[in-house]
Amino acid sequence: MLTQADSPSSSRALVTSAADKPDAYPRRAIQRVSTFLTQLIATARHLPQTREHRRADPAEIIAAYRATVERLQRLNEKSE
Repeated sequence: MLTQADSPSSSRALVTSAADKPDAYPRRAIQRVSTFLTQLIATARHLPQTREHRRADPAEIIAAYRATVERLQRLNEKSE
């Protein structure tokens, strides 16, 4: 005589037969949000923004650009 445990079930379960590839579900790296939080705190406290402190004079930027171009030209001359 068959009991309830021995009788076939009417429900079906799906089971994977192969392991998923490790890159099938790529995970994002945890990013630190300290700069974002610093910006929020500075805005809330009405502190001067960091952007104002990082700006260089146009003359400094032009000089740095020219120095970089000259350095690249010298490297190209050496490699020829």
